[in-house]
Amino acid sequence: MRRHIIQEIARSVVAAGGVENVIRALVESTARGAEAEGCSLFTVRGGGGGLEHRISCGVGEEVLPADRLLAPEAMRQILKGSALFIWDTQSDPRVTERERLSRLGIYSIVLLPFRSQEQIRGVMCLFFSRERKFDREELDFLESLAELGGMILEMAETRESLARDAEEARRDLARAMDERRHFLSFLSMVAHDLKSPLVAVQGYLKMLLRKGSDSLDERLLNGVRRSIQRIDGMMELISDLLELSRIESGQVVAEFKTVSWEEVLSAAVEMAHELAEPKGITVVTDIKRPLPEVFASDIRLQQLILNLVSNSVRYTPRGGRITIRAGREDDAVKVSVEDEGSGIDPEQLPHVFEEFYKGDPEATEGTGLGLSICKRIVDMHRGEIEAESPVPETGRGTRVSFTIPVGVTCTLGEKWLADVRPSMAERAVGK
Repeated sequence: MRRHIIQEIARSVVAAGGVENVIRALVESTARGAEAEGCSLFTVRGGGGGLEHRISCGVGEEVLPADRLLAPEAMRQILKGSALFIWDTQSDPRVTERERLSRLGIYSIVLLPFRSQEQIRGVMCLFFSRERKFDREELDFLESLAELGGMILEMAETRESLARDAEEARRDLARAMDERRHFLSFLSMVAHDLKSPLVAVQGYLKMLLRKGSDSLDERLLNGVRRSIQRIDGMMELISDLLELSRIESGQVVAEFKTVSWEEVLSAAVEMAHELAEPKGITVVTDIKRPLPEVFASDIRLQQLILNLVSNSVRYTPRGGRITIRAGREDDAVKVSVEDEGSGIDPEQLPHVFEEFYKGDPEATEGTGLGLSICKRIVDMHRGEIEAESPVPETGRGTRVSFTIPVGVTCTLGEKWLADVRPSMAERAVGK
């Protein structure tokens, strides 16, 4: 029971005052209460490699570490958990620094090992200018004090370990983010370098297809058509990589302004019809007006909706239907794109917003970046996005929904960039 009570006291005191404040208060209060000239606290180094000074008050600030004041055997006994009382520092053979202690006027020393969980966490040294002996009641108190101190040091070690782990994790995350930025910068550069020659090759192939349709046999024409399709896929991948790089580097923030959801949806729906009609797919809308204005990028919101529509067009059969819904929900606008396509397997659903993830790795259509870009656009607007498949109400197809908060959706730093440095950001976007 005693140990449990002391442990609860240690937790409460540490929680109220913080580890360092409690350790300092413990050292100073012990020195005053014991009428000592000074007090030092040493912690045991990891692996039992000696003592390390933690804090001192009074004459203790000038004293050497305890493991240099005493003979090795005496120090070993303390680190095994035995308290040590030296009544006369000038005659006790266990003391090795008599001259130094004499100059400081130290006559007696008490060394208390601080133990917790059967492990020595530290050693407290009390220094007296006169002979100091203790009765049974005082010894019991010192024993309780040592137990309390051991628990406090254990908490300190735990917190320091957590702080080190957190700092290491922060550095690892910063390093990973920096590597990612370099990687995206590299991808952007490569994509730019690839785009021009691909456009040229694509142009020549299309010209060849137009002018050679009468003179080339069907086998060669089919080869040209497949080559054009492959280049179209590569151009889509390049566009997605460039877009991902722009979003990740924060260049899109310059586009933030007060925009009308009505205008965003009107433009997106018009382009959705242009995407779906050639495939024989109908686009229907269910928009609950009025819709508010929002501080956002209208270009990216339109891109977000069109990416979702494009994905639905890819997997919806001819004669199918895509439904775009929008309406206000509390302090956000919710938009969903629902299709009647083949749907997504349950085991694939948690991964659809990951980069380069394709449900069918062998599929030639799509880059695996479309939904990842959608998520990044939603994230930069401080919103949320989710996918459902099959759609609960119909039992088929897929529905992707996202919400965008009505209020200001970027940090003050981002807003400053958008308001004060638009020209710089616009130049970066145009690179």
